[in-house]
Amino acid sequence: MFENLLNFRDLGGRVTADGATVRPGLLYRSESVAYLSAADTSRLIDDLGLATVVDLRGEREVVRNGRGPLEHQPVRYLPVPITDITRGMSNAATFYLDVLVKRGPEVVGLLRALLEPGALPAVVHCEAGCDRTGVVAAIVLGLLGVPDDDIVADFDATQEAFPAMNARWKDLFVGRGHPPEKFVEETWVERERAMELTIAAVRERWGGWDGWAEANGLTADDLARLRKLLLDA
Repeated sequence: MFENLLNFRDLGGRVTADGATVRPGLLYRSESVAYLSAADTSRLIDDLGLATVVDLRGEREVVRNGRGPLEHQPVRYLPVPITDITRGMSNAATFYLDVLVKRGPEVVGLLRALLEPGALPAVVHCEAGCDRTGVVAAIVLGLLGVPDDDIVADFDATQEAFPAMNARWKDLFVGRGHPPEKFVEETWVERERAMELTIAAVRERWGGWDGWAEANGLTADDLARLRKLLLDA
């Protein structure tokens, strides 16, 4: 579908526990859109009708890697800097829970922004489209009522993109003047079962995704609007 996007996918198409379907073509997840080719940009704007880019990267990442071609397109740019992630983190599930605990209001603000008229279709991205984006995607799918196994499957799909993304990161690393032998690849090992553990922690701490949302300021009306917007009954 794309020349330079390696970890892009639609959150639509999943079926909730109540039998509703997440509407396709409205909310996408991706790695950084800074790497878009001209053809990729045209695909997003002209074919998918992209209206909003939600950027979860930290300010240093944005300065270092830029925003890419979409910076010059008529799309809304919504920075939601969750954190500057450290490469080689040792405990992914702890990091994901940390995002849920410490960055809840920012994520709720993101969800409210997506409810605004004309905000969709939108793409949510960080650098790899894995950790920060994975948490936000899990929140959205969880609030929509998608079963745990399907949330985990969406998260785990990123593993397939890791070899190609590592090749890209190595090229960038070497291009900045570092010796290639110093490059450390990202692996999936620290992410094994991370989403299952995160979902279990959400249930233990908040009683589920709805409880997390309420604790962080998402109202019942907000949640009803989100479901109406993103679900086909």
